[in-house]
Amino acid sequence: MQRPFPLVSPQVRPQTAGEPPSAPCWHGAAREVRQALTVSLPLVVILGAVVFVAWRHMGLKIWQVILCLLFGFFLAATTAAPGITHLVTAIVQWFTGSKS
Repeated sequence: MQRPFPLVSPQVRPQTAGEPPSAPCWHGAAREVRQALTVSLPLVVILGAVVFVAWRHMGLKIWQVILCLLFGFFLAATTAAPGITHLVTAIVQWFTGSKS
């Protein structure tokens, strides 16, 4: 079974073997270290939330939801899937401003 590719690369740089681990400063120097917090949500969760809101508040019928799910399922099995994945990845990277 193939594993899905992440849409954006992780924002944390892995520690290399020759690099000493970063330790907190205990000798009284007032050195403030800020680290960025990255929150990642799978795109399928965001799209699922949009479909749920459309179903509850915009009058989307259950048969339309099922039709959309089946379309996405069968589209993922075609040769267009890698191109769509690449396009969505590029759009998400542009939107979030991340570079990989």
